[in-house]
Amino acid sequence: MVLSKKDQFSLLSKNNPSKKIFNLIISQIPNSIFSKLDFLFFQEIIKKKIVNLYLIKKKNKLSSIITVTSVKNYELLKKKIIIRLLINPVLILTNINFLFNLISRNSKNINSKYKNKYLHLLHLVIFKKAFFGNSLQKKDKILNFFFKKIVKINNANFFYLCYESDNFKANKYYKRNNFVIYNKNKKTIFAKKRII
Repeated sequence: MVLSKKDQFSLLSKNNPSKKIFNLIISQIPNSIFSKLDFLFFQEIIKKKIVNLYLIKKKNKLSSIITVTSVKNYELLKKKIIIRLLINPVLILTNINFLFNLISRNSKNINSKYKNKYLHLLHLVIFKKAFFGNSLQKKDKILNFFFKKIVKINNANFFYLCYESDNFKANKYYKRNNFVIYNKNKKTIFAKKRII
């Protein structure tokens, strides 16, 4: 379903994701929380609206993949992932560091009184070729326009997220677009931004 348009780009909401979308997420973001799980799990949480999936397209060509979830649903998602891993001991043994890192990630410094106004940005995949001919500034404006639409649809005011400290591309993008780093450790950076 098309939610909004800007220039030649369209924002779409997807409730029944394809395996291609799943594969693109885990290939572009190897440390994604879904990289240790399977497509059926991803499909289930999208259908149940635990996670919302949005696509940006330009003339039917995929430009960006965005997944978001509420603070409440993020905690539910973590529980579902942990349960899925627990019923498969081999996954736990081969991904113990990943599991520990997942458990330690939370909504630190998010004011619990206003947690319903925060939206967790789980994935942001941008395909540069789809923005060919647009300046970096124009590309950022297009993405920010659609971010505002996503936040409004979800009745929120803020995005918050975390990414690996060695993900230099993500770090450059979020700094350039005025996301504020509010916490970090050796492996993870936590950032947030008020979307007006």
